[in-house]
Amino acid sequence: MANYIICLAHFCELHGPSIIICTQVTNKASKSEHILSSNSKLQSCSSCKLQLPNDSINVITTDESDKTVVNPPVYISTNYPSSQKRYLSLTKLVMKSLSVETTADATKPMFVGDALNGYCVNKIIKIKDANARGSERKYALMVVSDSESDLLMNWDIIGMYFTEITSLLHLKVESTLEQLLTKKEGSGKSDSCMLDNERYLRRSMNKPKSLVELTNDPQIFVKFHLWGIELLKDILK
Repeated sequence: MANYIICLAHFCELHGPSIIICTQVTNKASKSEHILSSNSKLQSCSSCKLQLPNDSINVITTDESDKTVVNPPVYISTNYPSSQKRYLSLTKLVMKSLSVETTADATKPMFVGDALNGYCVNKIIKIKDANARGSERKYALMVVSDSESDLLMNWDIIGMYFTEITSLLHLKVESTLEQLLTKKEGSGKSDSCMLDNERYLRRSMNKPKSLVELTNDPQIFVKFHLWGIELLKDILK
């Protein structure tokens, strides 16, 4: 069976292409091999940090729906893979996805990879943020596998899931922006004052910002974990 990693990566303005969260499937017997310890946090800023509720390190879901299974599947989301080999391969694919490879139609998924580092179907997402360079932040949704044929056979399913999570993120960001605009309008500030303030922010406050803040949703990475579980279930059928 092919090994898969579901990943969300970000082009951080301070740290470059960075893994934010990756979701993998294992079993109950091998769960400990995939979990990160409390001292495993990488040095990162808000933009590329995995911010989970209660400052957790891992998100773990055990599928015990079939009581006859002795060693049920376990889905684990972490900031990066615990396996050094998989971590190095994933970072190379993240680099290719966010910095090297491009596609003529950014609305469609792209295929990259090789036999050494694995294969990847990815989709670039651009999120509005007035505090970021160019007023947007760049993310990549990625499905990585060691099997090129299995990955390509699931192209349509992966594309459908990419569309679903992209729509969710855009809707949440738009809603947050509307709330901020309403708040500014309610404060009685003039349009010219608001524009001057935005220009100032873009020049002097180009600060790191998490998806938690951009979407105003503390559970956004938990939702990504649950989304990744459903995608893994569908492509591993």
